[in-house]
Amino acid sequence: MKSLHNDNVESTPTTKTLEPGSPNSRLFLILNPVAGSCSAERVRFTLKQYCEQHDVGYEIYETTGKEHLPSIVRQAREEDYSVIVAAGGDGTASMVAGELIHSPIPLGIIPVGTANLLARELAIPLDLESACQLVVTGGAIRKIDAMRVGRQVLISHISLGSYSRIAERTSVEAKRRFRQLAYIWNGIAEFIGTRVWRFDLVVDGQRQRIKAAFIMIANVGAMGAATLRWGEEVKPDDGKVDICIVRTRGLLHYSSFLWHALRGRHKESPHTDYLWAEKNIKVTAKKNLPVRGDGEIIGRSSVEIEIIPRAVPIIVPAPVPDEIAS
Repeated sequence: MKSLHNDNVESTPTTKTLEPGSPNSRLFLILNPVAGSCSAERVRFTLKQYCEQHDVGYEIYETTGKEHLPSIVRQAREEDYSVIVAAGGDGTASMVAGELIHSPIPLGIIPVGTANLLARELAIPLDLESACQLVVTGGAIRKIDAMRVGRQVLISHISLGSYSRIAERTSVEAKRRFRQLAYIWNGIAEFIGTRVWRFDLVVDGQRQRIKAAFIMIANVGAMGAATLRWGEEVKPDDGKVDICIVRTRGLLHYSSFLWHALRGRHKESPHTDYLWAEKNIKVTAKKNLPVRGDGEIIGRSSVEIEIIPRAVPIIVPAPVPDEIAS
């Protein structure tokens, strides 16, 4: 366990709600030192600057990969922190979010991962200084939906098929060095093939058998490449998750799929079907395919998902007056 305390700030008790700019607010940061390409030292230094500037007490816990992270978050909840912050990628954010379901303590995000899909979706700043300023000084609170898989909570995407196979073949070192470009080489090799997989899909009790290249279960619309989205109607706080069934075979079909995505005409693609679920989803593959959730491989061949509407409070930038009016 590695932690850094700010001994110059009094640790007086506070309520478990974020009060932006409050001199007695306290922040607990969980820092993944191997996420993305930003150094842990720079994250610590930048957060320290903003906390001291705004008289905010803080503690930093740096993960080792050997601890039981949910226990660390639960302990922080019991110690009256005003906000619990995840500095890392989507996987780190979802692990912390899992212990903040329906909590009065909001989740702050410092996006220093590879894709940072949730941060992009919620307009959380991707530059380190602005992200640190937001979690320290506060903003608006947005409650997003969550997906529970066993004891694990996920908040962005779950996928099976070719998409998850690409992620499984991409090493942590490659992601850290090349970021999103690390997926391209493995992606080309996967997409050149013409394989489709057989799936048994149950959505809110309704079963169907399908063939597809991959299934994407999306609570977040961003794909992580430019402005591409899984669908224009995918929203993280609408009380449901969207299911994108991609039936592509080879590069020509994938090119058509991407062309429709670029134009925002996802439902016009002949290679894509959409469903949505409000309660639960079960997907079972006939082959030994990896299950990917929020950037990590979380299982193989089968996944059962419980949907938890508006479950996790997250600090996001406050809307400007024009946005409020609209």
